[in-house]
Amino acid sequence: RVIAGNAGSSVELVLPDEEAPAEVDARRVERILRNLLANAVDHSEGNPVVLTLAVNETAVAITVRDRGVGLRPGEAELVFNRFWRADPSRNRRTGGTGLGLAISQEDARLHGGVLDAWGETGHGACFRLVLPRRQDTPMGESPLVLPPPDHKATDTHGSSGLLEVRPAPDAILAEPEEVGR
Repeated sequence: RVIAGNAGSSVELVLPDEEAPAEVDARRVERILRNLLANAVDHSEGNPVVLTLAVNETAVAITVRDRGVGLRPGEAELVFNRFWRADPSRNRRTGGTGLGLAISQEDARLHGGVLDAWGETGHGACFRLVLPRRQDTPMGESPLVLPPPDHKATDTHGSSGLLEVRPAPDAILAEPEEVGR
């Protein structure tokens, strides 16, 4: 099943006009993105989830942005702790184990990259994965910033002339209980 559709949400892609090749471990990156997208859809409250991809000379960055309840002050530093949950009252049927983001952060680190987060109550959350474009080249600055430029805007489609917003094709993601926030 498509998680976004089942949750009454959608996933939009903001992609560069040109291809953005990078040397990546596809299995690890896919696992990270499945987790981030499943979490974003789960917390989006039916609002669209936006996945943005951008590159520069040394790095590729992907952000996954939701416009759900957001994170309370200090929670962006806690989300990667094993077994931590934004809402501890959520059980295993309505939430994950609290391991998904810790595993995703470790996958990013093993890849030579970083995974970080931003969130604000009432303005949603944004998770950013930054990876080196080439394994033999140090990763420079991220081409995408946190907090996201639209973090207080009401428009959910902040795109520049270099990026195009496209509806995401149907994709099968892991069920929310398989990957936890």
